[in-house]
Amino acid sequence: MWSLVKSSQTYLVLTALILTVQFSYAQKAKLVNVSGSAEIRMEEANCIGEAKQRVIDAARINALEKVFGRVIVQGTNTYIENIQSGDRVQTNTQMNTIGNSMVKGEIVEMEIEKLEWITRDQENTTGISNELWLFCEIKGKAREISEAETAFEIFPMNCITENCVTSNFHNRDRMYFNFRTPVKGYLSIYMEDNEDGRVYRLFPYSKMNGDMENAVPVKSDVEYILFSEDHHKNYFPDLSRSIVDPIVAYTTKEKLFNRVFVIFSEEEYKKPILEVNPEAGGIKTIDPDRFHKWISQNERNPKFQVSNLDITISK
Repeated sequence: MWSLVKSSQTYLVLTALILTVQFSYAQKAKLVNVSGSAEIRMEEANCIGEAKQRVIDAARINALEKVFGRVIVQGTNTYIENIQSGDRVQTNTQMNTIGNSMVKGEIVEMEIEKLEWITRDQENTTGISNELWLFCEIKGKAREISEAETAFEIFPMNCITENCVTSNFHNRDRMYFNFRTPVKGYLSIYMEDNEDGRVYRLFPYSKMNGDMENAVPVKSDVEYILFSEDHHKNYFPDLSRSIVDPIVAYTTKEKLFNRVFVIFSEEEYKKPILEVNPEAGGIKTIDPDRFHKWISQNERNPKFQVSNLDITISK
């Protein structure tokens, strides 16, 4: 479930973890059918939400590697390895990133076939103990990455100075995003809560409308500090500071996990159908299945790019 993120102006339900990742998506190739599987021991994750996301990511990596090969980096050289034959070919093509792994493709449609807990007996020096594992199988459609698109940058921060970039937040930390792009375009930010089964739209702010209702126009080579009242007028001089939806991290759990989707396009795009959540101060939400379907439909446009950020919040 989400923990309440509270400020004097808005309430936002939040669970946790933003690990900064820069994505450069590519010209879209033809779709191919893929399937993959993975498993993770619960002890390797900090919480159930993180375990679920990590094992799904690992299954996605497995599916892509079976079709497009495994990415091997040695020094300054990058190779694609056929996982059946072991043959390697050097490459200079653009790569995608899932978790901390590079892959030569992206999954645009995905269905989780299995996501189940398994107990296993493990022999050790004191006898036999039970280990808890999470197993995942996925199938879907993917395409190969061949040519890089716009390399925008996005970083999460817990304050607004240079040394504030972090992937780990604690109770009462403010949360900001540092964004830059080499070309002008349109930006929106969503957060998926694996605990309560909703996706929350964080940006555009809940009271933005008109030409900012779908996505916010952003300029090239400008450093944006989003969710900061102090910086707001630098980017939006015609909008009151009160329109900012500040985010304050808070949880009653030891550690919680979540994923943020940063969406950028050089061309305008339409938002999905959203519902207003009164309990979150008017923040708009959407069902995760509908959200991912919306992303898949828009990714047919080579200008539509998605960057994933993972975050933790601790007591």
